Amino acid sequence: MFPAQFMHVSISIHALLLLCNGMVPFLSQGSALLKRVRYCKSCKAYIKGFDHHCPAFGNCIGQNNYVLFMILLAGFLTTEASYIVCLSQFSRGSQILGGTWFETDLAGSLVVSTMLFSLLQVIWQGVFFTWHLYCICFNIRTDEWINWKKYPEFQFVIQSQPGESFTRVMFKNPYDNDYLQNVKEFLSINC
Repeated sequence: MFPAQFMHVSISIHALLLLCNGMVPFLSQGSALLKRVRYCKSCKAYIKGFDHHCPAFGNCIGQNNYVLFMILLAGFLTTEASYIVCLSQFSRGSQILGGTWFETDLAGSLVVSTMLFSLLQVIWQGVFFTWHLYCICFNIRTDEWINWKKYPEFQFVIQSQPGESFTRVMFKNPYDNDYLQNVKEFLSINC
């Protein structure tokens, strides 16, 4: 190993060893190996292409499972929407929703409560799915969007004009290509 060559790298040597299984070649700060590696506090691990830590699955969503995560979200949405359609057809056929609340029996209450639960699921999953589609189209991760001020590659510094005493830092996504290229890049990620 060449320890002096790691002086220019902003990520710890521990992270590099984890990523490379101990076989660390010469790396510069702009190395493709270090591109978009982020630390997850929940897992205490460095994740390539880190999007977020999913508490429902107890797992990080990153480059290796992001496509699978989107397929899973689409499956959840489809399943919950199917429940709503089936339950509404059942309630229409059995005229559960036609009577008063006190006339509804246990089966009717179960149908109504399940339909409401499914509707709430579709709403939040739809928002979540739409957010991730946005992230895919603009080639940005959730963690990068929330914490962009922590990552220098997202900071565009506007120098102060003569007479002004401050500089402004604005958001700029260096990974954003056009929509089609971003989607192609997302689909080319290894699952």
